[in-house]
Amino acid sequence: MKSIIFLLLRKAIYYTSGLCPRATKAVIGSNQDRFSDNAKYLYLHWQNTDFIRSIWISGDKELVSQLRGDGFEAYHRRSIRGIFHCLTAKYYFYTSYIGDISQYLAKGATKVNLWHGSPLKKIEFDIISGPLATTYQATDLKNKLFNSLKYHQAYIKPDIMFSPSPVMDVLFSSAFRLPTSQIHRSGNPRTDYYRRYPEKKQSITQLFNQQYDQVILYRPTWIDSPRDAKISTKRDIGRQAERGNDQKTEKSAEQSSEKNIKPNKRYIGGINWQSLSTQLQENNQLFLIRFNPSQAHLAKQLKNYANIIDISHWQDIYNIFHEIDLLITDESSLCIDFLLYQTPTIFYTSSDVRKDETSKTAASTLTLTKPSTSALLTQTETKTETENSHTKSDNYDYVDNLPLFGIGHSKTLDNFEDLLTKLRSDNSFYISAEESQEYKQLTQLFWPEQLCDAFDTIEKQIGKISNKTKVPQQECRANTTHPQEPALAAKPCLANSSRG
Repeated sequence: MKSIIFLLLRKAIYYTSGLCPRATKAVIGSNQDRFSDNAKYLYLHWQNTDFIRSIWISGDKELVSQLRGDGFEAYHRRSIRGIFHCLTAKYYFYTSYIGDISQYLAKGATKVNLWHGSPLKKIEFDIISGPLATTYQATDLKNKLFNSLKYHQAYIKPDIMFSPSPVMDVLFSSAFRLPTSQIHRSGNPRTDYYRRYPEKKQSITQLFNQQYDQVILYRPTWIDSPRDAKISTKRDIGRQAERGNDQKTEKSAEQSSEKNIKPNKRYIGGINWQSLSTQLQENNQLFLIRFNPSQAHLAKQLKNYANIIDISHWQDIYNIFHEIDLLITDESSLCIDFLLYQTPTIFYTSSDVRKDETSKTAASTLTLTKPSTSALLTQTETKTETENSHTKSDNYDYVDNLPLFGIGHSKTLDNFEDLLTKLRSDNSFYISAEESQEYKQLTQLFWPEQLCDAFDTIEKQIGKISNKTKVPQQECRANTTHPQEPALAAKPCLANSSRG
């Protein structure tokens, strides 16, 4: 009963906040109270240009103090000023849900979801299987109404989204239940920022005070676990009003009860870390580990291996994108961002984990259906029944048919010894002439050239709403395919060079 009262009260406060007059200013926040992703880079840009008064909102007191110490305007969401600005700002810019800023006070503001990636896995209302399906795919009106109360943030539609390509237009429109008229073509602030401000990039050599011939980034995708659910639930009970991230917490708790793949098995169990460390030292290679914050604790087990460094605690890593020579991931959409730098990618999931996933998928029965996005790309291969089931339940239909990234491609590995062999080969660290055409196809698919960069595009939209456009059409900065090099330029092998 108490929980129902809370849910109703939350909804009532939200709608009441719509009665408050809004001033031309923007409150900005990011997921899990971090200073990261598209919201971070839009905020930094506006702090530099003063296009609009922009205020960072967070539940992290240390972060707020740090930003204010740097001369930026930032407030804790539960402070008097924080509440005031959340209640009176005309614009909300966030990367996941309105709770990145305030889940209670956003009604009446123009809500702009910058999102945090180009999805490979199905997101939001496109999820049709697994524990989250009941969140988004309610079967009757009663459940829909209850879900809109329980999962408040997920059911609050943004007013504006930005998409880098027609492929993402279709996915965002479906996943967020938006008409395409509310989705505008644009790159991402996080990828366009270092084109605007190249002096902000950082050097691996300077960061770690050592030169390496090659830098490898290992970035497995996020999964949830019972440990995450336990931590998130405790945190939510004690800080729900403070953080406003109940949607993420509820999702984590639900998903965690269903998963049967232990996170340490997927994240670190498929790699012989001592063998990897030895080979890295022999080849003067650096192996950077970037786990999701929810699994960052697992990297503590790897701190004593030479040439392997955990950077999971970093707010983000876009400042060193230009320094990465090879990306290793299972299915993280970060590989799409790396297309802008023409960075080679290897997809690796150990055979043991793959078997567990296949077994779990085959055992499940899909009870919900939704129109697919298979029209995005033509099917080129006949898949097995299990592969089809896996694709429909987890990934968008187009994913397994992508050049380079699709099922059965030479870039996909499931054996650790094969991975070591790849890392010994110089060919893994540059794009060959044969592969360049496929990289071109992927880049054009996800990152077609834009007339303006992300900042100009966002400002033009704000200008239209405010009837005051500050960025004339002719003054847009063209958003080229690559911030430094011509499109399709093969990334050179750095095996015989050193970084300075």
